[in-house]
Amino acid sequence: MRAFIAFCLAGLMAPALAADLRQPVPGVHALIDVRIVTAPGQIIESGTVVIRDGIIESVGANIQPPPDARIHRFERAEGQDAITLFPGLIEPYLLFEFKRASNQDDNGDTPPGRHELINPDRRLQARDWPEDRVTALRRAGFTTALMAADQGILRGHGLVANLGEGNLNRNLIKPTHGQFASLSGRAEGRRFPSSLMGAVALFRQTLDDARWQAAARAAWESNPAQPRPEWLEGLDDLAPALAGRTPLVFESQDLLDTLRILELISDDQTNLTIVGHGEEYKRLAALQQRPVRHILPLAFPEAPDVKDEEDRNVSLEALRHWHRAPDNPARLAEAGVTLMLTTHGLSQPSQIFEQLAKAIERGLSSDQALAALTTEPAAWLGLSDRAGRIRSGYMANIVVVEGELFTDSPTISEVWVDGQRHVLAALQPPGVDPAGTWSLTLGLGGMGDVEASLVLTGPPTSMEGVLTVMGNDTPLSEVRVSGERVVASIDASRFGGSGSISIRLDIDGDRARGNGSGPFGEFTIRGRRTSGPDEEVAP
Repeated sequence: MRAFIAFCLAGLMAPALAADLRQPVPGVHALIDVRIVTAPGQIIESGTVVIRDGIIESVGANIQPPPDARIHRFERAEGQDAITLFPGLIEPYLLFEFKRASNQDDNGDTPPGRHELINPDRRLQARDWPEDRVTALRRAGFTTALMAADQGILRGHGLVANLGEGNLNRNLIKPTHGQFASLSGRAEGRRFPSSLMGAVALFRQTLDDARWQAAARAAWESNPAQPRPEWLEGLDDLAPALAGRTPLVFESQDLLDTLRILELISDDQTNLTIVGHGEEYKRLAALQQRPVRHILPLAFPEAPDVKDEEDRNVSLEALRHWHRAPDNPARLAEAGVTLMLTTHGLSQPSQIFEQLAKAIERGLSSDQALAALTTEPAAWLGLSDRAGRIRSGYMANIVVVEGELFTDSPTISEVWVDGQRHVLAALQPPGVDPAGTWSLTLGLGGMGDVEASLVLTGPPTSMEGVLTVMGNDTPLSEVRVSGERVVASIDASRFGGSGSISIRLDIDGDRARGNGSGPFGEFTIRGRRTSGPDEEVAP
């Protein structure tokens, strides 16, 4: 019964997203006396960043704020980590479902001569703006993303946008970038293609048709006296990718798929980029022979559950991959493969930090990780002159962090997008001492209320704690006191989930009220302190 309730609790916990505090109009701002990571390996230990109308005007150690600037000074209590500014992170592979394929009419029918899985002319429209996904990415420190459709074999164009407040009209940077593809597309029912062989055949034929059309139209343009060639709708949109003017972004499902893609796109003219799968370390030699740029997901496998005897039939291959998967980013970097990192495959964007911590522990350097999230995708997107760094003339896309960014659960307090400030968790010196035992009631919506207790020990600047639910004691991964608020996190695997569970409690004397979040849902919290740190627990 306890295991069942713990499972239900995990299933209802998801990120409770604190309300953004936004400034409606960009102005002039000076972020002073802060540590600044301007780019991978480049650090100003104490400096100032001046922002004017959404652009970084100046950055350095001896910058004087202009007289018309609003001053932002980040105070911290004794014992708290330094406040550090990082360049806004860039998501190179944000996929979502379009409302309608570009080759379908208003009734959802595919016109003659078109295939439902072939949409090279598909483009994102303003109505397709994924507001929820944008908000979740921004709260994880991402300020720019490449977006595209997630369905079909040839999926169409991507676009590049910032992740600020508002819709696509306010955030668009590049209306088209890349042509997206995958061999995972299948037609419904018994229609072609219903297999991998059919998908490969359809992809090959489409590329051959596109090349023929480009050559035939060019020949006719040079000699219009000859018969005009038939025009196949949508195939002209493949020309930039086939000529290498824009990347062909190919999602791979597994190692064999990667090798298959490399064989399919064997010409050096095509600017191929592969979205990986996590098993690249198994065939590094093949990837070294043709070091194609990779967008690498970090959805490492969970440890096999072998508590019950019936569950212990785990293959050696599965155990080996579970052990070696976190090595994959470092091994690829050592092999000379250019890497970009993505949140693709994770249930929450913020989970990337927990996975990155594992990869860094296995050999990936922090500078390599930061480059794979900033300067590398900026260069690939053609934005090296305006994104990926904190530099004069660049977009004012900045992440404000207490301490370091690459930890299991970094404390991101603010995200600036185009000079607009989004306050996520304001950092303040502790205004309360919440040490003691707290009796809590967790409100789980349709599941009702569950009683719990929370024991907090130590001074407010370096607290520890244990949460007890249904007799199960779970240590808190982190506890912080900011003003009158306690912010804590728990390893969600203790409840059968993945990622972390967050708890936020506003303290008013001996009473507390707040909320919690985890991988799958939200819950409310209310409680009271039943004893101080050195007292017996009240009956």
